[in-house]
Amino acid sequence: MTTRPAVVIKSKFIAGSNGGTSFNNYLNYMDRAETHDKVNDFEKYQDYMSNQEKSTGLFTLIKDTLNDEDKDYYKDEFKKAQASGSILWQDVISFDNEWLKESGVLHEQNIDTKQIQDATRSAVQDMLKKEGMIDSAIWTGAIHYNTDNIHVHVAIVQTKNLKERGKRKQGSIDSMKSKVANKIIDRSKHNEKLNEFIRERVITSKRDDPFLSLKNQVMNRELVWQFKKIHKQLPDDKRMWRYNMNAIQEVWPEIDKLTTLYIEKNFKEEFKDFQKQLEKEVDIHKRMYGNSANSERYRETKMTDLYTRMGNTILKEVSDYDWKQKEFSRKNGKKPSKFIVQRDLNKAIYLVNRFAKDDWETSKNQKAYEELQQEEEYER
Repeated sequence: MTTRPAVVIKSKFIAGSNGGTSFNNYLNYMDRAETHDKVNDFEKYQDYMSNQEKSTGLFTLIKDTLNDEDKDYYKDEFKKAQASGSILWQDVISFDNEWLKESGVLHEQNIDTKQIQDATRSAVQDMLKKEGMIDSAIWTGAIHYNTDNIHVHVAIVQTKNLKERGKRKQGSIDSMKSKVANKIIDRSKHNEKLNEFIRERVITSKRDDPFLSLKNQVMNRELVWQFKKIHKQLPDDKRMWRYNMNAIQEVWPEIDKLTTLYIEKNFKEEFKDFQKQLEKEVDIHKRMYGNSANSERYRETKMTDLYTRMGNTILKEVSDYDWKQKEFSRKNGKKPSKFIVQRDLNKAIYLVNRFAKDDWETSKNQKAYEELQQEEEYER
């Protein structure tokens, strides 16, 4: 797998000046179908826009293609914005073509321009919202494809409430890249699958399977022992019994150990699948953004979510257990006797043995029935 980032965004800006025409010329340059022989009036853009470049034409938030009347309207608006002293923001969203092929956007010489346009729209609108410009900015975009990397040029100006500074927050730019990549490769279903394992399979199943159930006291005594160990180590103040509370920091390893034990006993194979899917998502994240630190953070976020949710589920059960213990003591003046505990254990052992015997008898009877059927078939 290549380590090249799938999406790169480069941004710059220039300030408008009264009476100038540079904004208008920039729109002309983006919209051109072929490069003119004469030197373009907006010379400062020639460094990064080659003479052989071709464009699919201008598009906007609501239109995939602009007709001549539309183009004249936006050129006029950009000219007014420059005269008013607006800043012109220039963004170039560049794609790794191999990644576009992997994503199904690029097939031989055919480009799914609609998908790239929608990804650009999502990214630009998200950035404008973060920068407080959603109601004051207009923009146009154009896909340029006759280079080593397909890329989109975006031009943004304001028509009112003008910003004095052109520099935008780095978080806004990073979010643009994330929006573009996620729009082209929709990972929401895969992410939901990971969440489903955490929230539906593990957490919901745990709530229906108390640690101190008779079954666990007989068959999973290690879980019971770890559960009671956690109970003993928690502080008296039950307001602190939340997984992320610093007051129980020393108990976190014991809570995590119980989570691991529970998953190992009940979801061993499913957890392996979860980890494989998580690794795949991390690899895709690295491919999309080329940032291993953020990719590892994605893994950590999912694992933290699993252990935090499970930790709080455990602490809720510990709290219920603590309340029952104190309530019993309040009513009887003492803890449950060893006789009562042993009686319950004996009952559980009896039930487990009975169910095991029933299963064995059923299996034996089924086998005998199948053998009888085979004999009857043979006699025919």
